[in-house]
Amino acid sequence: MRQLSITGLHKAFGAHPVLTGVDLDVPAGAFTAILGPSGSGKTTLLRLLAGFEQADAGTITIGDRVVDGPGAAHVPPERRHIGYVPQEGALFPHLTVAANVGFGLPPKERRGRRIGELLDAVGLTGLGNRYPHQLSGGQQQRVALARALAIQPDLVLLDEPFASLDAYMRASVRADVQQICLSAGTTAILVTHDQDEALSMADRVAVLRDGRIVQYAAPEDLYMRPADPALARFVGDANLIEGHLVGADHPAGVWQHAADTPAGAREHPGEVVDTVLGRLNVAASGQATAPAGGAVTVLIRPEQLEVTERELAAGDSQGPGCLAGRVVACEYYGHDAVLRVQPDDAAAGQTVIVRTSGGPQLLPGALVFVRARGPVIAWGR
Repeated sequence: MRQLSITGLHKAFGAHPVLTGVDLDVPAGAFTAILGPSGSGKTTLLRLLAGFEQADAGTITIGDRVVDGPGAAHVPPERRHIGYVPQEGALFPHLTVAANVGFGLPPKERRGRRIGELLDAVGLTGLGNRYPHQLSGGQQQRVALARALAIQPDLVLLDEPFASLDAYMRASVRADVQQICLSAGTTAILVTHDQDEALSMADRVAVLRDGRIVQYAAPEDLYMRPADPALARFVGDANLIEGHLVGADHPAGVWQHAADTPAGAREHPGEVVDTVLGRLNVAASGQATAPAGGAVTVLIRPEQLEVTERELAAGDSQGPGCLAGRVVACEYYGHDAVLRVQPDDAAAGQTVIVRTSGGPQLLPGALVFVRARGPVIAWGR
């Protein structure tokens, strides 16, 4: 179990820069996800950590050992003491499960208890004599994980290991992998483009964009307090609406419904932002500054909106006003549904996304009224 530290990492292929100054510190024993769209540099970063590529500049340190950096010899993959789980498992088809798991161990340890203990840990008890083609895709990925853990590595790298699995198997295997890494106390790095995967598995998530880490935070912070509007749109569904700050210069930050306001917060009331959903209070948590009357971009997650088929009376709520609109699409999942509502007022702009709890489907064309619940993030524009 070792800490991972990355400082000022650069990598280009020819004239094409891929990583342009990556900084990241992963505590020992933590499970971190590297999240980013295709082309953001995720795979290149993973290859640098594994030692398959050498950095153009910057330093990679595992524990107290520099494995890539100026003035230090580049440490090859086989000497980094890293476990690596690729997308497809990459098992040796001519070797049994037990032989695959023990491949990286000294010969004396391949016939000991270690192999059986690892197979037990990944839920493959009694399958050591099978061959890879006799296993399901999920079982093959468990074998690849057991092989990675066999050497008791300082760091485990997971390269989108669930991409080839179906939805049900993917959810099951990733839950098992998360628990296995936690139980082993292994420092783990998961590279993925799947937001649900990153948010549900990792202790912290680093978002890579244009060759840099734009935010590194706990999943809840990343989702509820993204660094900028582009990141808000990338991590989950997002309603980004225009607004204007009311009052003196003040940081535009988190708006909270009166019922949700923490004790003591009302002693320091924030400013107010005007939106198509009425006036929303802005707490002084400081995401960005805007002058009085200045334009802001407001983030409202779909689950922060609620719909009703009647307009609320003025005294029904202490919260903001309602937006009238028509349902243009409904994605019904049983336990919940995602509605797309087009405001009746043309000046209100774009379609609003609303996530509702399970219940009767609202058909396209239905008239609804939408209101917001806090907290809401705002950025100056």
